[in-house]
Amino acid sequence: MPQTDRRQGASILSRLGALCYAAWGIFHVKVAVDIWRLGAGQQGLAQGRLFQLAAYMLTIALFVLVVGLWRNWRGDRLGYWLNLVVAGWADSIWVLVVVVPGYVDLVRGLVPPAFFVAGAIFTTLARRQRVR
Repeated sequence: MPQTDRRQGASILSRLGALCYAAWGIFHVKVAVDIWRLGAGQQGLAQGRLFQLAAYMLTIALFVLVVGLWRNWRGDRLGYWLNLVVAGWADSIWVLVVVVPGYVDLVRGLVPPAFFVAGAIFTTLARRQRVR
């Protein structure tokens, strides 16, 4: 495959991956808002911990969203690793703590990680094409 075609293919894959990470981030901003609303109905330490969790979720969501659109969009190596690790870690915790014990059904529980997996696959394929 000619080098120009490879670069174009890698660019398309990088952008698809970036869009998947952006969708992941937007979804998790909504989750952060939902957690904050849940905390608003609580009092004391329970309220504080839910607000803290909402802030953590918002921070992670915005991080993945910004890195996706800023760095993954261009096929950046650092952006690749940052989102792979941060979103991967967050979704691993979600699956282990919420999905596996059955607090949500399997299909609903695996939709958000599917966006992460798609983003990881697209950006990995893009990185591999750039390296060749």
